Amino acid sequence: MYARSIKISFIALLCLTLASCLSFGPLKYRQVKMLKKEGFVLTDEGWSLGLPERLLFDFNKSGIKPDHAKEIARLAKQLEKYDLQKLKVVGHTDDIGNSEYNKKLSEERAQSVASIFVNQGFKPNNLTIIGRGSDQPFVPNTSEENRANNRRVAVIIIP
Repeated sequence: MYARSIKISFIALLCLTLASCLSFGPLKYRQVKMLKKEGFVLTDEGWSLGLPERLLFDFNKSGIKPDHAKEIARLAKQLEKYDLQKLKVVGHTDDIGNSEYNKKLSEERAQSVASIFVNQGFKPNNLTIIGRGSDQPFVPNTSEENRANNRRVAVIIIP
């Protein structure tokens, strides 16, 4: 009976130890759980959250609407709380306009999002800002709705 009790205690301790060490690549279980709760999905580039620009920005503008800036600030606090402070912020546009203009606009929009993270205490050297213009559409640019979906900023976690 005593040996069985020790065996069960050992197995329970082993399970608890493994559960506390459980991680998803370089991220811990609690970090992944929070990312999923916030809407992040695992992509080829890492844990990514797409922010639709039609909600954040007016057409052809790079300034974020105040209500959405508050939501991004809240997200920044969550990421900081879970020690996820290295980010890649990637801007995208639809295919309207020339490629140089779209690349510049997508970078300005990514910078607008990144500046909110900096205002919340993130170090600028922990943020990578990328403007991809219209080079990587989410869906084909065949309708106004699809174009709106392609105007986006993605926040990607760098472990």
